[in-house]
Amino acid sequence: MRDHGISLNAHCPCSQPDCPLRGNCVLCVQAHLDHRRHIPECFENILREKIRFLAAMVEFDTKDERPARSFWETFDKEGLLGECMKRHGGETDGNL
Repeated sequence: MRDHGISLNAHCPCSQPDCPLRGNCVLCVQAHLDHRRHIPECFENILREKIRFLAAMVEFDTKDERPARSFWETFDKEGLLGECMKRHGGETDGNL
């Protein structure tokens, strides 16, 4: 994990070890807000039981769709990091 000048969470609960934003809470939450595909795993632990209860009441399904390790092999990590740093107002040195 690299801090890229932003506070680093050494106790990040994310199960995605290859994500370039893992441990960088500010960039991680920003990326999740921008992409709106799902919420960060640290929020999932807080909301999972509440959502499961509500989903059961309205007969929705709750499933785990976190990316497999193979996803990160082809994902543009540098592009994601660069995009997040640009929006945050920082610069990246090009090294994850």
